[in-house]
Amino acid sequence: MAEHSGEFRGYLAGVGESVQVIIHVEDRRICSVRYEPQAKAGEGDSRIWILPAVWDIQTNGRWGISFSDSNLTVQQVIQIVRAQPSLGTTRILPTLITASRESFLHGVRTIAEACDSDPMVNSMVAGIHLEGPAISDVDGYRGAHPAEHVRDWKFSDFRELQEASGNRIKLVTLAPERPGSEEFIRSVTSEGVVVSIGHTNASDLQIQNAVVAGARLSTHLGNGIAMQLPRHPNQIWIQAAEDRLCASLICDGHHLSNDVIKVLARAKGPERLILVSDHSPLAGMPVGLYGEWAVDPAGKIVVSGTPYLAGSNQNLTDGLSKLMDATGWDFEAVSATVTSNPGRLLGMPLPFLNIGDFWEASIWSVNEVHGSRSIKVLETWIQGEMFEVG
Repeated sequence: MAEHSGEFRGYLAGVGESVQVIIHVEDRRICSVRYEPQAKAGEGDSRIWILPAVWDIQTNGRWGISFSDSNLTVQQVIQIVRAQPSLGTTRILPTLITASRESFLHGVRTIAEACDSDPMVNSMVAGIHLEGPAISDVDGYRGAHPAEHVRDWKFSDFRELQEASGNRIKLVTLAPERPGSEEFIRSVTSEGVVVSIGHTNASDLQIQNAVVAGARLSTHLGNGIAMQLPRHPNQIWIQAAEDRLCASLICDGHHLSNDVIKVLARAKGPERLILVSDHSPLAGMPVGLYGEWAVDPAGKIVVSGTPYLAGSNQNLTDGLSKLMDATGWDFEAVSATVTSNPGRLLGMPLPFLNIGDFWEASIWSVNEVHGSRSIKVLETWIQGEMFEVG
């Protein structure tokens, strides 16, 4: 990590229409911005892209560390969050999966303490995502979530967690068939929390009622679902067809095939799609067995002895490349899935390039030659400081 003054030139992504921009930075802050006409991309094109903010709204941990661990420490949170810029990510939502009340309380308190103790971590943690505990208790739909901790939401329990987090809980994933879900959705959305549908065995009516109550997202659509489903209707098609729902996708080569990605992306369009890493606590770990979970030779992370995936081992760079392959969209279109779309969903717009602001951006190289593509993060800047990438 280093401070820097200098010039940054590239195509600005995530602002609706890509433009060439030249930004001068002195003493960590923006001192001038100039826009120039852009040239049309062509075969053999190589471009530098400037992404004002890169979001990952679903990341469960890394290096054997889980945000849901009842023994999570402040230093572990800092370690994981400060690793994100090396992956090109500048804003994350640490995600806690279904766990005991005590583990949830410990997790949100520890994340809050890490934010309070480290200004850089506080800048990067845009909120907390609670994936559970009110999800389906049926195998398949439940995924890798522990069955013994699945339970219904009580608003008083949420209020306790929100206070412990310092009001940092911004996203909650639930199954709308759970008793009391509609009332819970109305209660938390009235306080600015986004509710997402996921790990659900709900009927079409239950999904529609959740949307009317205020649900706005489908969590990793196409996953957290049973192996066998009715042809139609089923939970995937109902959510894909619901225009009031955005959808997050895991594009790691294991969770969804290219055909499924293409269909779901067409259903939602570039403006309602959000790419997530869904990093497992085993992300970054070598092949092997780790208690109840394992990293297999193909890089998949699974519940040991089952076909159930337990998060991903791939980064957003890989996901963007796979999304481009599946859809045929250009980088400008797919970049919205990690920039403007998640920011808009959570009511946190992208930072403007205002004179005097800290220089914050993720800088990417995109090369396309004869049908092959290379996407690479070059630099990540947060509060005017550069983080090493790789």
